[in-house]
Amino acid sequence: MKYSDLSGIVSALPTPVSETFEIDTMRLARHCEQVLKNGCSFVSTFGTTGEGASLSSSQKIAALRALKAEGLDMTRHIPAVMTPTADEAGRLIAEARALNCRAVLVLPPFYYDTAFDEGIVAFIEDALRRAGRADIDILLYNIPRFSRTAYTPELIDMCIDRFGSAIAGLKDSTGVLENGKMLAQRFPGLSIFTGDDRVLPGLLESGGAGLIGGMPNVFARELRETLEAPTAAGTAQLRDDANRRIATVADNGDMLAIKAILAAIYDDPQWARAIPPLTGLNDIQKTRLFRELAVTGFAPKRAA
Repeated sequence: MKYSDLSGIVSALPTPVSETFEIDTMRLARHCEQVLKNGCSFVSTFGTTGEGASLSSSQKIAALRALKAEGLDMTRHIPAVMTPTADEAGRLIAEARALNCRAVLVLPPFYYDTAFDEGIVAFIEDALRRAGRADIDILLYNIPRFSRTAYTPELIDMCIDRFGSAIAGLKDSTGVLENGKMLAQRFPGLSIFTGDDRVLPGLLESGGAGLIGGMPNVFARELRETLEAPTAAGTAQLRDDANRRIATVADNGDMLAIKAILAAIYDDPQWARAIPPLTGLNDIQKTRLFRELAVTGFAPKRAA
């Protein structure tokens, strides 16, 4: 990897919100500090796990400024840019650079499913122009299930041709090991991350950089051990547990399940609140979630 520091376990943070759905920066700051203490290399705010598509750039910028004011090390932050407008993307990129964030995670503009590769490149170019050609590394965010547009190898090549060394890596959230391995092998100069714990060991074996995902919010220590010994016999049980846990979380609400788990860990119901149009898990759903997690040996109070 060319960007050797852009590697490791990165926690994609959920966004705690108030009763009026404003970002609760105090809770967010405390959680940032906790996951970094638990072994994460970086944190990523306002991505899919953080319900970033439900928050405005103004809300995100205000929250990032508040985190810096709280004394957090912003060089360990990778904010996600999730917006279909180049103006909002440019504002967020410019602010991330001004706050000295390590990189930005850029989703392609969503909604239109007929966008051509040239249009995606033009969107990023316009966003960077509006940001004042901000000198900050870009991680491309490949999650076509939500964005409706994929960062294909051909599109990645076009981005590298147009933006050069600003393209530092990619997060592949397809959950397909072969896709992650192909990207790591085709683009050895980029930091290729997966969003899926089940893909992590195989990706690392193929030269990948690590994981950007929701599970490190709860299991950072275990994932760090897997990162350091992805195929060792000593981490086999950790890998098996991780595979079952991410499947359970995915089957029980994904980011909503992560919020419910954190609410239990912190004994703080506020953490379970989702941002409309999403709604938090109900009692029946939470009971099922924790019952299935218990089979893997996980009890929320032991994870604090």
